[in-house]
Amino acid sequence: MDRRHAAKTATLSYDRVRQLVLIGMGWTIIALGVLIAPLPGPGGIPVIALGGMLLLRNSADARRLFVRAKRRWPRLFYPFEKLRQRFRKR
Repeated sequence: MDRRHAAKTATLSYDRVRQLVLIGMGWTIIALGVLIAPLPGPGGIPVIALGGMLLLRNSADARRLFVRAKRRWPRLFYPFEKLRQRFRKR
């Protein structure tokens, strides 16, 4: 393998870096929602859902896990699927 090919595979593209940043933001927002959850009111649940939506849009592993869980417990995940479809249409 020549040096040009090795250097080319070692660099991350702008799209991949953006994807990794958005996945990190999603996990950070979920962690923030977990910290907010013990406070009175439903404040943590929408924040966790927002972080989950960011993960579902940017992580193939998260989408795969969501689909498996949705197939196993369809009534539990129906509201999340409906919300995801609403934001997908925009």
